[in-house]
Amino acid sequence: MHGGVVLFRGTGADAMRYVEADRSRADDYYLGDATGISYAVLDASGEANSRPLSSDDYAGWVDWISPDTGERMGRPRLAGSDRQGSPRFAEMVINTPKSLSVAAALHSEVSEALDAAQQDALSEIQRWLAQHSVTRVGPRGKQEVVPIEHMQIVGIRHLTSRAGDPHRHIHMQVGTRVWAAGKWRALDTAAMFKQQGTLRALGAAVIAASPELAAVLDKHGLTLDPVTGEVTELESFNALMSKRGAQVWKNLERLEAEWEAAHPGETMGPVVSSRLTAKAWAFERPAKKPTTTREEAEWLTELREAGYDPETLTRKLVSAPAQSDELSVQEIASRALDRCAAGSSAWTHHDVQEHVTRIITEHGVRAIPEELRELVALSTTLALEDCFSILPTGAPAPEHVAHLTSLRVVQVETELRDLLTARTPEKKQRYHDVSQVADRLGQQLDAGQLDAAAAVASSDPLVIVEGAAGAGKTTMLATAIAAANDHGRRVRVVAPTKRAADVAHQELGVRATSVAALVHAHGYRWNEDGVWTRLTPGATDPATGATFTGPPPGAVFRRGDRIVVDEAGMLDQDAALALFTVAAEVGATVALVGDRAQLAAVGRGGVLDMAAQIRGRTFDMTEVHRFTDPDYADLTVRMRDRRDPGDVFDQLDQHGLIRLHADGDELQEHVAQNALYGETITVASNEDATRLNERIREERIARGLVDDAATTTGRDGLSIGAGDLIQTRRNETALGVANRQQWMVQRVEPDGSVWVRDAHDERKREHTRRLPAEYIREHAHLVYAATAYGVQGVTAPASHTILSDGINGAAVYVGMTRGRSENALHVIAESRAEARAQFIDAMERDNADRGLADATERAVEAVRGLVDEGTVKLVNTRVAQLIQDAEKAERRAAWWERVGARLDQQHEHQQAEMDEQTAVIQAETEAATRVRAEVREPLTVVAMQEGREHLAALDQEAAAQTKLNTAGRFGRRAARKDHQAATTRARKSRARVADRWGTTPRDADNLTGWASRAAERLAARDPRVIEAEQHAEAARTAGEEMDMRHHSERRALHADIFGAEQVRRDPLRYEFTHPDREAANAGRAAAIARQEATTLRSLSVQDAAARITAQREAAERARLAREARARKLRASHDLLSESRRRTGLHNDVPRL
Repeated sequence: MHGGVVLFRGTGADAMRYVEADRSRADDYYLGDATGISYAVLDASGEANSRPLSSDDYAGWVDWISPDTGERMGRPRLAGSDRQGSPRFAEMVINTPKSLSVAAALHSEVSEALDAAQQDALSEIQRWLAQHSVTRVGPRGKQEVVPIEHMQIVGIRHLTSRAGDPHRHIHMQVGTRVWAAGKWRALDTAAMFKQQGTLRALGAAVIAASPELAAVLDKHGLTLDPVTGEVTELESFNALMSKRGAQVWKNLERLEAEWEAAHPGETMGPVVSSRLTAKAWAFERPAKKPTTTREEAEWLTELREAGYDPETLTRKLVSAPAQSDELSVQEIASRALDRCAAGSSAWTHHDVQEHVTRIITEHGVRAIPEELRELVALSTTLALEDCFSILPTGAPAPEHVAHLTSLRVVQVETELRDLLTARTPEKKQRYHDVSQVADRLGQQLDAGQLDAAAAVASSDPLVIVEGAAGAGKTTMLATAIAAANDHGRRVRVVAPTKRAADVAHQELGVRATSVAALVHAHGYRWNEDGVWTRLTPGATDPATGATFTGPPPGAVFRRGDRIVVDEAGMLDQDAALALFTVAAEVGATVALVGDRAQLAAVGRGGVLDMAAQIRGRTFDMTEVHRFTDPDYADLTVRMRDRRDPGDVFDQLDQHGLIRLHADGDELQEHVAQNALYGETITVASNEDATRLNERIREERIARGLVDDAATTTGRDGLSIGAGDLIQTRRNETALGVANRQQWMVQRVEPDGSVWVRDAHDERKREHTRRLPAEYIREHAHLVYAATAYGVQGVTAPASHTILSDGINGAAVYVGMTRGRSENALHVIAESRAEARAQFIDAMERDNADRGLADATERAVEAVRGLVDEGTVKLVNTRVAQLIQDAEKAERRAAWWERVGARLDQQHEHQQAEMDEQTAVIQAETEAATRVRAEVREPLTVVAMQEGREHLAALDQEAAAQTKLNTAGRFGRRAARKDHQAATTRARKSRARVADRWGTTPRDADNLTGWASRAAERLAARDPRVIEAEQHAEAARTAGEEMDMRHHSERRALHADIFGAEQVRRDPLRYEFTHPDREAANAGRAAAIARQEATTLRSLSVQDAAARITAQREAAERARLAREARARKLRASHDLLSESRRRTGLHNDVPRL
């Protein structure tokens, strides 16, 4: 995903033309179809409600008319003399590398997988934006930065580029009207500009991480490089697709122009358009039948003719993909923080996430969006823990404000300041006059140049020279070097870049090198994350494995040597610390020569600012010599000061240097046709440069200045042929090339290598170099147009600067000071008033890093006028708290419901067990009773019989006794004999009955009872009864054990649910808990909280705040009343206690 945020300020009709122009007529999606435009409304959590949008609704949306309600979301401000019109939407493009688009054109499965991956990327970006977008509420000086509540995002999908070649991309257009604090408000687009790096990284990460896309590509023998996002087997064919598409585009434009000329006043229909498209493809290729770009066979044919053969495809090796759980979160966080510190003195929350996301992508992670989101969030949170804020305590700290830094940043800047302070002489230095040296060299120096040259030539430990663009710094340095040599002092010129050093070498004729090369020779090393270390002699170089033996002879200094740092404004702090450390070690003096008004360091900068502030003396060369027009020279000095940019614009307009253009196409066409070779063209970004370079190259081909027959491909995906102007982007000593050095291509070899010569070498004898195809493909690109970093230091006959939302004041100043005779400013605007407003905005933009002190001032300024505790925050916080309370209560209710379900489940299970055991006990008891009855009944009969017999024997004994007592003398003997016999029988009966039944019956009245009890006792000893009773007792014991087990199970479940310690302390509380009642109470609490949140949302911010304040005051009064009652009760208790103490009534009065 490339490109940044672009603000669109036109009307809905303008927007329709804009998005139509960005795709080919051969695209499968047409904006006239509802499916071509997706529309999503997102809430603050990122949840989206999406649907298609008609063309009319889209145009209305751009004009701030809600597609959902038809209401106006505001009225766009029109452009004025000093301000631009309201931005209608902020756009970013989610696109894919060319080779991946080609793969999608070749294979429908890849197309579907890529569509899904791009949609995932769009969804993730939308979700992130909804969660992090903000607006401002309140009067100036008391504004709150508040999160949006709803926002609208449009996605427009294209399959092809304007030229018709495969180029999958989605225009993501973020509406600048958002709903927050009860009304439609303006999206804080300044915050979104700070978020764009994170958005780009997130979109690229989601597509690169897609497991489905990688799997489908692999199925077709293709490999997705997770780091570059390119399909490695198709990457070499990128230029072919672009070149062929451009050819078709030109053919189609010609055919359409011919048709319109032949059919005046008619509108071309889709059938005619399709036929002309087919002719455009077949033009100059008679062997091919007309076809359409919708057929995959067409693209396959194009590739086959270029050498692509899927049957003999050789897979290319890339680093193995990683799973999200295989990466160390700590390592990702640490590396992200290293990159933040290397890039700037202070950073935002979003910067941290951007670096985290890019590092994860570089690891080649394969993961679905949810897994990727979690990994990014964890790593970002961990990295943020090691940051601290440079804002004052208690100040508002919005996420998009750069207020975070680290100890590493503080340490490096502190050490650098100490070294600079140590070089500040206590006494004012006196310098020798160098005017005679200048005369000897034939140079005419102004007073400022002479003073600066004298200082540089001196032994002053630290000299700072600043000069405006075109002030003659090079001429000054030539005199200074000669004067220093006259006094026996050697001068070594270094520069932040090798290209600048090479320019210095060519212009001054002295040895020059880059700062990096110099400190590298003295043992300094740095990794890809910008972490610097230093080797000691004898240590092993981790990059080469060789032993470091110290600096080579060419890098050895002697005491008193002068180190001149040219373009010192671009020197970063890490390199400066290394340089000043080396200078201190060898006893060399340092002169910093640069211009703080021009481009700053790419990384953490501010070296020139710190040096000027600490040294307290700066030589400023303000007399400009470069320009042929003295008035323009004076104007550039005003431009440098950034004062009154509106008046500067007016002066530029009076000089005839303002060029207005209706749109980007017209601007590119004008520049391509009118810019001459050797003139510089400055644009805001590399993406802008690529688009313009492509158009300029087409024009140069048409004029016969560039050979398009034999070409190779640069890193920008554009073709390179003989006659092209290219720029190398990596220092390669072996090849003799430097980063940002410009070259004229002389010849392209069949293997893709090129022969080049230095485009700015004015020596009569040209030195050519051969650059391998691999280097060209990875580290070179067209450079007809370039960013300000690409043109700084260049002097040209004329220059063109393209004004846009992405360019800042330093870049405009650099671009507008390159040309000797003319410096044109190109602006896309409907009027000069609108152009003037754009110029003012650009000149006031300053992205330069100038150290911690400046970063702190900027952070404080960024939050000036903001309040952290306003009415909106009060309401939002209360609503959020209510929603949180409601959600918590709902979770509690759901938890109690789950608890109830678990307890009910246990109870049902235990009850079932108990019922079953009760049935067993009852059955065994009944069985024992039945057996006892069965045994007892016959025994009862026998006992009755034997009892009667025993009673009969007793009766007989009694009768015999009576007879004996009444017998006479003659009958006594017989009576005694009968009595003895009866007594013997009774005794034997008693013994027999007692022995068998345990007891004997007393009389006939209790015989039945006796017989039953006797039978019962005898039956109890019966084995059958004993066995039955044992079964019954075992069942009862099992029931008791089950009851104890159930109690333990309930206690264990309570411990699992409520916590073992809580249950241990108060077991009865949980035995008698009522989950249904608790769930109902929690549900009611949730409903009350949600109702209150709804009520607050329905009110205006002021009314809602008043309601909250009133509720809090009522709650406070209630709290105070409770405390008063408690104090009163305590006082009564104390009084009663005192009364008891005095009266001694301790036991009669109950204690409270």
